[in-house]
Amino acid sequence: MIASTRPVPTPHAAPARVSRPRARLTVLRGVAALLAVLCGIAVLLPTTPASAAPIVVNLRVEGATKTLYEGPVSTEAISAPPGIETPSSKGSHPCDVKDNGENGGYGAPGATPTDALYDAALAQHLALDAKWELNDFKIEQIGEDIANSANNGEYWGYSVDYTTAEVGGCQVRLAPGSEVLWAYNFFGLPHLLSLSGPASVNVGTPFTVHVTDGQTGQPIEGAQIGQFAGGVTTTSGSSPTTDKNGNATVMIAQTGTESFKATQPESVRSNGLTICAHNGNDGNCGTTSISDGSPEFIHGPLPTPLPAVAHAGSVRNGRHYPRRAAPRVLSGSVEVPAGDTLREVRLSLQRSNHGRCFALDGARAAFVHAKCHAQRFFKVAATSSFSYLLPARLPAGRYVYAVEAVNNTGLVTAPTPGVSRVVFYVK
Repeated sequence: MIASTRPVPTPHAAPARVSRPRARLTVLRGVAALLAVLCGIAVLLPTTPASAAPIVVNLRVEGATKTLYEGPVSTEAISAPPGIETPSSKGSHPCDVKDNGENGGYGAPGATPTDALYDAALAQHLALDAKWELNDFKIEQIGEDIANSANNGEYWGYSVDYTTAEVGGCQVRLAPGSEVLWAYNFFGLPHLLSLSGPASVNVGTPFTVHVTDGQTGQPIEGAQIGQFAGGVTTTSGSSPTTDKNGNATVMIAQTGTESFKATQPESVRSNGLTICAHNGNDGNCGTTSISDGSPEFIHGPLPTPLPAVAHAGSVRNGRHYPRRAAPRVLSGSVEVPAGDTLREVRLSLQRSNHGRCFALDGARAAFVHAKCHAQRFFKVAATSSFSYLLPARLPAGRYVYAVEAVNNTGLVTAPTPGVSRVVFYVK
């Protein structure tokens, strides 16, 4: 397998500041002379184009047999230097709307679909290879899937908001929140499936999901709805299948969250759809527990923390990282004892710097102001292991990364310093 051997590209340098020695004007011959001096300095000062700020987009990479990545990614235009270099690119090249294709260096810089793919591949340690052709990158490999392997005529392609472009992936400007899809055999599959459905349902109650071609909005008949976990979509002969209106009936048998994807032989598999199942007003999925107002008495021993062990991975407790080498992916795992059922895994990332405190907001995919020492957890998975791509490079500060697991009865793992709660620093 061909894998990129280059490190994460260094962050773009800030626009250069022009410094000049201070001069003491001892003689001023009128206002006109002063204006002439100032105008002369203005003419001599070099100008530097403003670099585009990083943006967060939603990236999905659909391989031949599984989903290689799906989630938010922070990306920006990659100019040269440092540029992008892969095993087949014969050097480093830019990937910026203003520099690629026929743009010739004109216009404003901007992040592109290839930039988003490159940043996610680095963070997720996915093999990535591309050739440099016609002033753009032609993607040859993502993960284990190689374009035109054994002359099968299957190539990588992309869409933005379900629209296929006629140019390379470094020539389309992304906006915050863009839906970017890279898919294997993109040009051989006529449909790009889009799956929609309710955010929450009552356990044991059938509900409807809807499948369309994201390019046209037309319903897709014959698509199977499979459970999605660990990048793999699992279907069988008994899996729910869409009718001529693109609808399928699904049911979740137990409380908690489940993820689904739609598949169909002539289509790129769909986006993931995560649905939360609750049992009436049990307090799950945003429901409010109903009480008659009378005091609640607990018979027997008081509830104890869930006897599972949560592990915060990918960072070392007490480690100091230079900013360029700071973690981009937070991972972790949970050891669930026999007989127990995991409902969800949550993480918290706090940052403090010069007396100010922040917490990572999972919904906004950004740090927000928060009370110091107050953990702010959000759900990242319903499986015993997870990987979370941070929305951007971490700025300087002290960080506290914590992981907790919740079982189906609502019990939460106890925090364990150095195991489920680690402290690290970014310089």
